[in-house]
Amino acid sequence: MAQHQGDFRTLVHTPADLANEYLAWAQYIQENEGIKFGIKSVDEIVTPMRPGQLISIIARPGHGKTSLMAALARYHARDLQKAGIADQAIVYVTWEQSAEELEAFFHADGLYSASDIAWGKADLEIIRSQVVRRGNLPIWIIGHGIGRIGKKVPTMTPEAVLGAIETMQEDYQVKPILMLFDYMQLVPVPNFKDRVQRITEVPILIKQLALRIGCPAIVGVQAGRDVDGRKEKLPELADGQWASSIEQTSDKVFSLWRPAITDDIPYIELADNRRYEVNDRLFVLRLLKQRGGIGRHTWALHFDMATLKLAELEVQQLGIDEW
Repeated sequence: MAQHQGDFRTLVHTPADLANEYLAWAQYIQENEGIKFGIKSVDEIVTPMRPGQLISIIARPGHGKTSLMAALARYHARDLQKAGIADQAIVYVTWEQSAEELEAFFHADGLYSASDIAWGKADLEIIRSQVVRRGNLPIWIIGHGIGRIGKKVPTMTPEAVLGAIETMQEDYQVKPILMLFDYMQLVPVPNFKDRVQRITEVPILIKQLALRIGCPAIVGVQAGRDVDGRKEKLPELADGQWASSIEQTSDKVFSLWRPAITDDIPYIELADNRRYEVNDRLFVLRLLKQRGGIGRHTWALHFDMATLKLAELEVQQLGIDEW
């Protein structure tokens, strides 16, 4: 991101300036609850996500990185919508899918799934009715779109993403309050041909981007294959491919596991010594790192990926719709 330099004076904080800036920051923290998961048991342990923070989510392919990030995006976008806030939005940056493919996640409500769209089985009349509602949901997507094939588009480097977000702010007067990046290993970084060096650089660049824009950034991270050979298939910090910088740069790190797609067993037993029935909606979330707070905790949650609804198991069993 070196080409987008700005004013170097903004990096200098005199003692007097910083004292006032710190006071303003402390007041901001008290007056703004930050970005939460929206799950009571998780929010009791995990401190709110704050401007400039980097949150990494590590998982093997198919275990819910994109679905969880899409669910968080939609959850907080609906909060903005309910509050009638028109000048703030959620920004989802994708390298893995086209903008249209990702959009299918935000239409998920049980009437059809992303898989139905992929097979061409979704009812177009239902899609038309949902498109009207979706236009009012403040989730902005940055990525390549099938509908724009043939147009001259930039390579999606972190610098280009910054330029796109600044353009969004200038042209539409909309500020991101949360950014999501899917996923880390696909982010192109100029001048780094060696893959290890490139992956090491990406967390630092996304952290800088979060600090420049002034909102938290959540990034998906692909875990290595070693996880597949373990009894408990929750990735650890070292499982983010080649990326000790993920551990060093991230303010919070989570890992994900869907036991139903890895093990043909009736139940699992986690660190809390409780048994959980294995089914398609059992979703295990583990906090691996958190600056300034509890650094390890595990939750067994209910996650319906067709509707992007996440809940505590006990709440779901009582028939309460937490999201």
